[in-house]
Amino acid sequence: MSVEHDSSSTTPFALKYQLERDIRPFNRDSVRGLPKGRSGVYAMWLPIGNEGDYDCLYVGMSRVCMRQRLLQHLSDEDNLELRRQLRMFRDIVQFSAAFTQGVQQTRALEALVIRDWQPETNKIHR
Repeated sequence: MSVEHDSSSTTPFALKYQLERDIRPFNRDSVRGLPKGRSGVYAMWLPIGNEGDYDCLYVGMSRVCMRQRLLQHLSDEDNLELRRQLRMFRDIVQFSAAFTQGVQQTRALEALVIRDWQPETNKIHR
């Protein structure tokens, strides 16, 4: 599991780097290992090509409890395209999470990574 960082003084670029590096299996056990009641941004990844290479499938945020939001993705997803992708690639989808301090930092990080990574599922959903 990842080491928690003090994100109050962390830039969105440092948090973005954390999202790119702290990738783990997207399953209930991994998600339940996250702390409760923490806001943040998460990314879902599909492995591509060589080991260690990933394509960003989706970026999301939670202003209240990222752990709870990720558990919702595992059981009841309202984004139809993401639901389809999660069902199709259930055993290989990975995720990463970066905890933030406050709504402003959460929104800034989400906007940065969506702009830079341009996940297809975010484009379809919006």
